[in-house]
Amino acid sequence: MKIDKSKVENQQLKLTIEAENNEIDNHLKKASSKLSNRLKIPGFRKGKAPMSIIEQIVGIEGIVEESLENSVPDLVNKAIQQEDIEFFSSPKISVLDLQPKLKFEAIIALKPITKLLNIEKIKIDVEKEKVSSKEVNKVIDEIRDQNGTWAPVSRKASMGDLVTIDFKCEANGEEIMNHSSIDLLLDPKFEENLKMPGLMKSIAGMEINKTKKFNIELPEDYLSEKYRNQTAEYNVKLHEIKEKELPKVDDSFAKIVDPNVEDLKGLKKLIKSNLQATADNKWDQDLWDEYIKLVVDSSQFTIAELMIEQETGALIDQQKKTIENQKIEFDEYLKQIDQTEETFEKELKVAAENRIKRALAIEEVMSHYEIEVQETKIKEELEKWNKQQNNSQFTEDQVTDEIKYSLRREKLLEKIKDVALKS
Repeated sequence: MKIDKSKVENQQLKLTIEAENNEIDNHLKKASSKLSNRLKIPGFRKGKAPMSIIEQIVGIEGIVEESLENSVPDLVNKAIQQEDIEFFSSPKISVLDLQPKLKFEAIIALKPITKLLNIEKIKIDVEKEKVSSKEVNKVIDEIRDQNGTWAPVSRKASMGDLVTIDFKCEANGEEIMNHSSIDLLLDPKFEENLKMPGLMKSIAGMEINKTKKFNIELPEDYLSEKYRNQTAEYNVKLHEIKEKELPKVDDSFAKIVDPNVEDLKGLKKLIKSNLQATADNKWDQDLWDEYIKLVVDSSQFTIAELMIEQETGALIDQQKKTIENQKIEFDEYLKQIDQTEETFEKELKVAAENRIKRALAIEEVMSHYEIEVQETKIKEELEKWNKQQNNSQFTEDQVTDEIKYSLRREKLLEKIKDVALKS
């Protein structure tokens, strides 16, 4: 096997590899067997025709071409080992010739270079949120609302009520909607979904067993295009009005919310503790994000274009799968976000490059501050994870790597607080 190496440019290397047929003999035999199984050859059962017969039918080029799926990766791996190359993404292969020798190019992404500049001068100032009684009371109000019950009332409808109505709507002499005895919550935020501005206020003030007619100008973004910017006539009959009765905030309420608390004071303390933990976690994340951003912005990177290209491809596939899972056609999705496929891919290429830079910066900062964790701690966390999981889709090596990264991240975050937080 002959290997020619190009000059390394931007951490990318090109190998030109030539191989004699006898160097891929095993692959040629396997390829011949596959072709024998696919071809109908008079006088031979499927898969039993010898390689010499297969060569007469498809030529040696055909057999070599059939072998490429296995022979090329094998040759590339041997070349990488022979040249002692540390690579960081799947090589990109281009076949140049099949005969008289198999000849191809392999583009290889080498380890990116990261240079941290002025890392000791990076300072961050991220404000930590302090939870007040106002936030605690807001949570209690939300819990009250979730535990409220609807009770019939004999008065005019008001905003916030749940009404039962007959609901008919027409525009240009055509019926748009016609519902009997449907429940409608009189809340303006639902008007945006219905695209019927002013509907709730028009129903508010109505009395039970009364009918009301009114007009609404349908907006230009109304769900059905034919009725956009049209005047719609509504005919509403109100059958029932219910208002939400909220539970009293006392010790009994607290015990219902959480049987483990002793009284309302204990519930408020628990809520405040949970809110503060959430705020602290957010502060940690904001601190981390801001610091890594500043490190990336102040560092120099040399990254192989192939590495960025493959990361971009992975992001594109991931996005398309997400879109597909939402039952949306890709072309329709591009229309919704007002992009072409070219601008969509260009945007993801920027995201892919930033993702690589973040990962490189994090690893380089960890090395700079010599952030390591003890193997005993990793094993301890792995044992905890194994006890909690039954049928995991991840291998033990994958979980170990994730645990190790998580522990190192925790240590680095504490280091960031020591060296980069403005006092």
